[in-house]
Amino acid sequence: MYNLTIEEATFLVVDLETTGLSPSNSEIIEIAALKVEGGVIVDRFHTLVKPTLGFIPPYITKLTGITNALVVDKPTIEDIFPQFLEFSKNSIIVAHNAQFDLSFLNAVSYQITGKLMQNPVLCTQTLAKRLFPDVPSKSLVNLAYHFNIPYRKKHRALSDAEVTFELFKKMIDYLYRFNINKVIDLVRLSNGKDLNQTSKRRRYV
Repeated sequence: MYNLTIEEATFLVVDLETTGLSPSNSEIIEIAALKVEGGVIVDRFHTLVKPTLGFIPPYITKLTGITNALVVDKPTIEDIFPQFLEFSKNSIIVAHNAQFDLSFLNAVSYQITGKLMQNPVLCTQTLAKRLFPDVPSKSLVNLAYHFNIPYRKKHRALSDAEVTFELFKKMIDYLYRFNINKVIDLVRLSNGKDLNQTSKRRRYV
């Protein structure tokens, strides 16, 4: 998977809404994933999720617009996570502030399967820090504004995933200027490797 070109790889752009900041005391209440091949969305996974440990706090409802009434008849994460795992097979997960999303996904995965998620992960927030250091804020909202990406509904999983996908495309287009077109180079950049070093390696190796 790492040696594939970006065009050959399958990416899964993921976003979650949750009842709080930590999987130790919070739950997923919305999950969205866009399957991307050849720079095009080829499939979607999206559902609201009913929390099992308690109600959605009022401040989360104010932030996301997701109410307890909206999720009362929705599946629990235990019900839908196996479907998500199947949907995510053989793909590279892309998320903005991926550490947050993966902390919840890994907690659920470990609870249900006894294993953490096995997918490679790219963080568009980290990539933005490496590629666009002059942009003052690397929040998804600010990056969308900077690159004139339409933003339908902030703090909703599907809309956030769609914006992350558009941002990811901007990054890929930027990297192509440096002849960087391998998944391994994206992974290195997401892990903090310098763009110039990556570009140099691609030119001379």
